[in-house]
Amino acid sequence: MPSFYSPYDQYSLEKHAAVHVIDWAKGDGSMNLSFLGQSDGFVAAIGNFDGVHKGHEKVISSAVNHAAKTGMTPAVITFNPHPRRFFNPEVEGFSLADQEDQLVFLARLGVKAVIRLSFNEALRTTTAEEFVTEVLADLNIQHLFAGSDFAFGKGRGGSMEMIAALGADQGLIAHAIDLEHASNQDDHVISSSRIRAAITDGHVKEAGRLLGRPYIISGEVIEGDQRGRTIGFPTANMRLGLMQQPAFGVYTIAVRLADQGGKIYGGVANIGKRPTANDRGVLLEANIFDYDGDLYGQRLNVFLLDHIRPERAFESFDELKAQIAQDAEIARQFHRDGTRNL
Repeated sequence: MPSFYSPYDQYSLEKHAAVHVIDWAKGDGSMNLSFLGQSDGFVAAIGNFDGVHKGHEKVISSAVNHAAKTGMTPAVITFNPHPRRFFNPEVEGFSLADQEDQLVFLARLGVKAVIRLSFNEALRTTTAEEFVTEVLADLNIQHLFAGSDFAFGKGRGGSMEMIAALGADQGLIAHAIDLEHASNQDDHVISSSRIRAAITDGHVKEAGRLLGRPYIISGEVIEGDQRGRTIGFPTANMRLGLMQQPAFGVYTIAVRLADQGGKIYGGVANIGKRPTANDRGVLLEANIFDYDGDLYGQRLNVFLLDHIRPERAFESFDELKAQIAQDAEIARQFHRDGTRNL
């Protein structure tokens, strides 16, 4: 198997230099668009867009396409932090993409500006009417796109119908986009909660189908106890941070070396607490095939491609070593099958 595994190159995470990131809070005043070279306002899609899944893509692409027709800047409005984390700071990780990857996914869709709206106490107490007449007005939004079920404002009392009614006086036009289904045979819409449930259950292929790409866990490699090296399976270790935690177990993966030119390798990973070794909390431990190098402190993008088996304890390290060898062969066979697995 080649060290650079080209079938997964379509998921490479390019830099997002073309995206302007604007951090804005209620009370900051009217948005100055001179840095964008225009003053006509934004065509914006609004939502949390966690993961930028296929349902989100439908809304965002609608806004981008409309911006191309009007000559305005295509933008996305997100909330920082995610409202769920604002109301429950101690909640476990639930993100479907880290912020850097999210910007890449948005740039790939043609978004030129990302407005990160500070979700603070002032915004929490903002009524739906104030959100339209003050917040959206200050942000200079001319066309606003959202899913047809979008709700906002204190008590989530606002709707797209309200934006259409209130926005008319300020030149704001609302565009409600029908929600996306996974297929014609699937009665359920694509949603972040549905994707999180699939990941939690270890159904990463299903999660990838709804995301439109594999579930990607990105982060910095930390120093481990090097136990894997002693049994012939060195690993690059990462903490999951704010990412949605998959079912504990062993996965076939592809790994992009973000700080080494973006080359992509096949591999196998364990996610869990390592019941046979010392418990260092939940870790992702990636054995990268045909790679030998120091990755400490470097950023990796780990694509979860298939669930091999649940995590379990072993009677001895010899038994663990034999099982890892079997897991690695299953993962290598997956990669040998190539694009049939995409």
